[in-house]
Amino acid sequence: MKQFKEAHAQLVANGLTHPSPSLRPIISFSALDPSGDINYALLLLLFRTSPASSVFLFNTVIRGLARLIHGRPDFVSSSLLVLNRMVELNLAPNNFTFTFLFQGFSNSCAFDLGRQFHGMLIKNSLVMDVFVRNSVIQFYSVCREMGYARRVFDESDELDVVSWNSMINGYARNGYISEALNLFDKIPMRNDVSWNTVLGGLVKFGFLDDAYRIFMEMPRRTLISWVVMISGYAQNGRPKEALALFRNMLFLDLDSNSAILVSVLSACSQLGALDHGNWVYSYIQRKRVMFDSILSAALIDMYAKCGTIDLAMQVFNSSKKKCVSTYTAAISGLAMNGRSKEALQLFEHMKAEGISPDSISYIAVLSACSHEGWIDKGFHYFNSMLDVCGIRPQLDHYACMVDLLGRAGLLKEAERLITSMPIKPDSAIWGALLGACRVHANAEMGRRVGNIVIQCDQNHDGRYILLSNIYAESMRGEDAEEVRKTMRKRKIKRVPGCSLIEVDGVVHEFLAGDKSHEKTEDIYRVWGEIVDEIKKFGYVAETRGVVFDIEEEEKESLIGYHSEKLALAFGLICTKPGSLIRIVKNIRICTDCHSAIKLVSKSFKRKIAVRDRKRYHHFMDGYCSCMDYW
Repeated sequence: MKQFKEAHAQLVANGLTHPSPSLRPIISFSALDPSGDINYALLLLLFRTSPASSVFLFNTVIRGLARLIHGRPDFVSSSLLVLNRMVELNLAPNNFTFTFLFQGFSNSCAFDLGRQFHGMLIKNSLVMDVFVRNSVIQFYSVCREMGYARRVFDESDELDVVSWNSMINGYARNGYISEALNLFDKIPMRNDVSWNTVLGGLVKFGFLDDAYRIFMEMPRRTLISWVVMISGYAQNGRPKEALALFRNMLFLDLDSNSAILVSVLSACSQLGALDHGNWVYSYIQRKRVMFDSILSAALIDMYAKCGTIDLAMQVFNSSKKKCVSTYTAAISGLAMNGRSKEALQLFEHMKAEGISPDSISYIAVLSACSHEGWIDKGFHYFNSMLDVCGIRPQLDHYACMVDLLGRAGLLKEAERLITSMPIKPDSAIWGALLGACRVHANAEMGRRVGNIVIQCDQNHDGRYILLSNIYAESMRGEDAEEVRKTMRKRKIKRVPGCSLIEVDGVVHEFLAGDKSHEKTEDIYRVWGEIVDEIKKFGYVAETRGVVFDIEEEEKESLIGYHSEKLALAFGLICTKPGSLIRIVKNIRICTDCHSAIKLVSKSFKRKIAVRDRKRYHHFMDGYCSCMDYW
């Protein structure tokens, strides 16, 4: 642009006029080129144009403004200035003018102004060709006014595939899935955009089975469609399907891109599938996929969530270009794996490097403080969010602070923080306090908070279970059973505890009391032998949380076959002596399982890593990395 302005200056210095042919390349470059300057184009258009100027010049600037809308909040006022200049020169806007205008209205969500322009077109009987109609349909769809969009669509005499795709996309992006599918079935001719549009809408709103059906019916599966499906499975908690689809893609000898690999690494993270993750890393290196910051962060996150934080930090240290996302992934990974001191040191190093933390970085730091019970440090970072970085705390940050206070037993302080919040607390924040009530056996506050939580979110099974356990552990069995009755009455099903363990590249899944595995007989026999062994080290089953009015021996049997215990027994059977056993659990580990696994690590001299819903527990020689503070 600097060289361009120098050339233009020569034109002016030599006293040459600005006829339309000379303005055309100047304004086109300034308005449309990525290195251009839209303000320069506006200056020339508003002060150098004459009645002999062409409409093309004005359309070009409006088009440039529409494309740069995310960096131009004044699109509306600038566009009106351009239109006003056209009127002054007696130049009539054409269909291209309105097409670019409505594209800008869409990007800026200027609904009132766009509707007025649409009304002007109708009132003045201006002919709307198919391009203008499509831009109007797109405009109303982006503004979530699907009734207006459908009316324009239905009244159109001329529709092309873009018209149909715009309408389908509008329904899909706004959650009208049945309408999108109905229109998709009626479209006279589909292209790749048609298929990918309806596929993306189905995935966005979690209709994964319908999305898979559409995916399998596609006459040509583009790279975008593979990205949508694999990321859809990974983001909606179906990592096994994501990995299966990725394997199918490789079987067809299709090259993947960074977006797919990020989703595949996310799936490995969810499963704790380290062998799969290592293979993906090797694939990235073999195919020489460019390591951008997002892919680096995904790889760091995968290794951290698979319990191999040292490998995660190796990837971090080898990353050439570090940004806030790579730092945040490393900080979060260190905190999750019980290395909170290093997490805070890395956070300070990031700031020293001139990289500003974002809101997610602060969630990682506050979690690190919560895991260690560092109240003063937690409040220091919480207060510095707004004071130093100008980041206003959101619900997730307040949840971390409530969790920090609750773990430390400061229940009243945690409740005061909730009631003083400038934003309305959600069920997650009250749920954090409820969990603390259970840990510190405060049944009275637990009852009060539990009722608030259930009122906030009546369909979350975990809230009922937590309140029921609080009653059971405080010997209020009747109250605990009443909570369970409420669950049954409201038809709320409990999500079962589930544990995953990867052995020789295969992920095995266990539920509590599971007897579906092919090695069930051996697993139960070995766990019985394990219990006999750890009892020699003082193991006594923790049965306070069992609600039912049954004998103590039966209570021990109920908690004796939790999913992580079965996974651990399977791991001892199928792995080499002395090797690390890695287990991933979908809910928090219970006190009994935590005590038992500590003693297993001591008795059988094995390192055992268990990831629950909050953090990793690294067991070795009878100790846990959480220091029994979780």
